[in-house]
Amino acid sequence: MLSGFESIGKLAAITLGPSAGSICYQVDPSSHGEPEFIQDAGTAARRVIQLPDRVEDVGAMIMRQTLWRMKDELGDGAATCGVLAMSIAREMQRLVAAGANPMILRHGIDKAITAAVQALDRMSVPLEGEKRIAAVASAASGSAEIGRLLGEMYDVLGPQANIVIEPYTATIHDRAYREGTVFKGGYVSPYLMNDNLRRMAVLDNVHIAILDMDMSSTEAVLHVLNAVAQAGGKSLLLVCRSMGDKGITMLASNNERGSIKSCAVKLVDVGELRQNILTNMSLLTGAEFITDKVAQTYKDLKPESFGFATRVNVTREKTTIIGGRSDKAALRQRAQELRAILKRTPHPTDREHLRIAISQLSAGIGELRIGALTEMDRKRQTEIAEVAIRTVSSCIEGGIVPGGGAAFLDCIPSVLAVDAAPGDETFGVQLVARALEAPMRQIVANAAVHPPLAINEARKAGPGHGFDVRSKRIVNMIDEGIADSAFVTRNALERAASAAIMVLTTNAIVLHRKPEEVVHP
Repeated sequence: MLSGFESIGKLAAITLGPSAGSICYQVDPSSHGEPEFIQDAGTAARRVIQLPDRVEDVGAMIMRQTLWRMKDELGDGAATCGVLAMSIAREMQRLVAAGANPMILRHGIDKAITAAVQALDRMSVPLEGEKRIAAVASAASGSAEIGRLLGEMYDVLGPQANIVIEPYTATIHDRAYREGTVFKGGYVSPYLMNDNLRRMAVLDNVHIAILDMDMSSTEAVLHVLNAVAQAGGKSLLLVCRSMGDKGITMLASNNERGSIKSCAVKLVDVGELRQNILTNMSLLTGAEFITDKVAQTYKDLKPESFGFATRVNVTREKTTIIGGRSDKAALRQRAQELRAILKRTPHPTDREHLRIAISQLSAGIGELRIGALTEMDRKRQTEIAEVAIRTVSSCIEGGIVPGGGAAFLDCIPSVLAVDAAPGDETFGVQLVARALEAPMRQIVANAAVHPPLAINEARKAGPGHGFDVRSKRIVNMIDEGIADSAFVTRNALERAASAAIMVLTTNAIVLHRKPEEVVHP
């Protein structure tokens, strides 16, 4: 199990740091197709479907699931998580082989992880200011140009900026500001995605139908598709309360045929907040708000009932509408009405709901235009920009800690100060202290520098210092803009420890005689 666990961990280690390597993935060598070059640990792990040895495969799938969840849920930190998990597992196995009790080791590991997380919380600082945001974005993307543009965009749009990526053919990157907003709630099914690289549905020149009702029947969905066709539309965003498998199948089959590209969205919010948001969406797009709350049905949707937007991006969690066909006077009046209600609303929850609704009427969208001359380069640059946006957003939300593994190195004194029982529990604490060196060690090794020397120099320089791969010197990481999200860093450490403990405390494996291949983690 540990061998399989490490097989995926070694893949993750290759992708860690600014000097990380690429992983070449060939789907079918006999097809002579173009190979895929992967620089993301979560994506690389997901490409591994099964190892030949079934026992090794169990360990590999534990690591695979851990890395993909980091990538899918947090967008970053998969490589760090893999390196930490592999290091903790190796240290733990060494002690178990020497006679230590794995369950008592676990108690020590748990105490050490708690101490390290508390230390990370203490060293976290807010990410503020255009220059610092630009520095963090530049460090995350490796591109000073992307970093500069993102610094400006967050400064203009504010810390909660909504930024989308727009690839285009050019030799430079650029930015633009568009009318639009973001709503909580994503696609009803991943089968409706049409951009698998970014795991989203992207629709241009979109007709928008807002139907606050259940759309489970094929008749209801067919009626909407026919209405779009009558209106001369080629793309559809259907906002509904719920949708069943039959409706999803009909939309997906239309997407495959290319007749009408479509995506169905279910909003997260409920009650009065949901009604406010649907009303806002209606005003922003010019769509008629049709709801069964007033005895309306899907048959009330006519070709003239649709709203319109120049672009819609839909992910699992949010829907971004850009360039809606709105009535500016109606939007201003609606905002004034909501502000008047806010002034006389005493309840904190209701006030927060009203603030969300008001912000949607006045929010803007930043469009980061990624220029490239070839499709492969455009894909690579888009992935880099997405990492930078996720990193900056996470850092603004949860604060930043020194990057490059320096934050983990600074946690070691707090871990070694943990009050643990003598014996195996103390060994568990000490093994975590050793494992916390692993991220910096791997980053330095990937840059072809001797890790012990760099780590020793960083410790001499004091807290917050680490090895800058670009300049090949020890620097204050925050001052140089080399920072990690405190939230992602904590999650990477906690998930790594959980995965390693799972492998080393398993005493039996039950294997099916006829195993089924599973593509999804």
